[in-house]
Amino acid sequence: MVRLSRGSLPGYHDIEAAEERIRRYIAPTPLEYSKGISELLGRQVYLKLETSLPIHVFKLRGAMNKLLSLPDSDLAKGVVTASSGNHGLAIAYAAKLFGVKAAVCVPEAVNPQKLMAIEEQGAEVIRGGAGYDQAYENALATAGKRRLTFVHAFDDRDVIAGQGTCGLEISRQLPGLEAVTVAIGGGGLISGIAIALKGSNPRALVYGAETLSIPSMYESVKEGKRLRVEPKPTIADGMQAAIPGELTFEATRRFVSKIGLVSDDQLEDAIYELLTLARVLAEPAGASPLAAMKGPLKGEPGQKVALVISGGNISVGLLRSILMRKEKGSP
Repeated sequence: MVRLSRGSLPGYHDIEAAEERIRRYIAPTPLEYSKGISELLGRQVYLKLETSLPIHVFKLRGAMNKLLSLPDSDLAKGVVTASSGNHGLAIAYAAKLFGVKAAVCVPEAVNPQKLMAIEEQGAEVIRGGAGYDQAYENALATAGKRRLTFVHAFDDRDVIAGQGTCGLEISRQLPGLEAVTVAIGGGGLISGIAIALKGSNPRALVYGAETLSIPSMYESVKEGKRLRVEPKPTIADGMQAAIPGELTFEATRRFVSKIGLVSDDQLEDAIYELLTLARVLAEPAGASPLAAMKGPLKGEPGQKVALVISGGNISVGLLRSILMRKEKGSP
């Protein structure tokens, strides 16, 4: 499968420019010290709460920067994108704000709460396929047939620069930061944050958290080239990219110290711990940094760390099942 990328990796100044572009629409998100999570991990832990954004997920940063960077002629055509949920919601929100028509291609089994949120923003929803890859192919075909402007969910210079504004905020909010852990789906967020942090605090370590069910970035970095993995079922609907993007692979290969793979059980535990110890509601991708720091990244260096809670759009059914299992004392 061919993935379309746009240009080269953004630099630190591109991320600063993205911040200027989106700041009138998006306020900085909080970075809060968590006593409960700090005691759990034996580190000084701060939570970067991207859940406080208007649509409760970091994707709004990249979507805003992308649409604000497009020529008026491209916006006039309308935009189309592929998403497992959150990126589509972000494009729908930004498109409505700017008066742009938007279509979002999603998998058949899309998170029902995310689907409802996309529809509430007025975007056209096109369902089809078992996962993100099929939605991606559907979006490309739709763009060609209807002459719409295609927006990639993660492998795009402007999208990565927009996500990197989260890293700029962290660097200002937490002097002396030693490490940050970030979820990896397609890799747009970790790419942007890593570029921003390495430009402001070169000694800071960047760790990634990826699902065991779809470890595409982990396997690609290990082999030194982009690889496609066979997706397996996972509760992490925001971490479904079966192959990394060209740009996100390059950024992760260059700037990320280590990737930790986490299971669905570890993700469920992390969701519950964030809710009970920090009073933060996170979806599986948003909880993955905690799961990784408790598990495969437990021995990695960094005493003063930030965990990026990238999204809070968890399905009601999944949350209910986690709470019921915990109340019954199941492992």
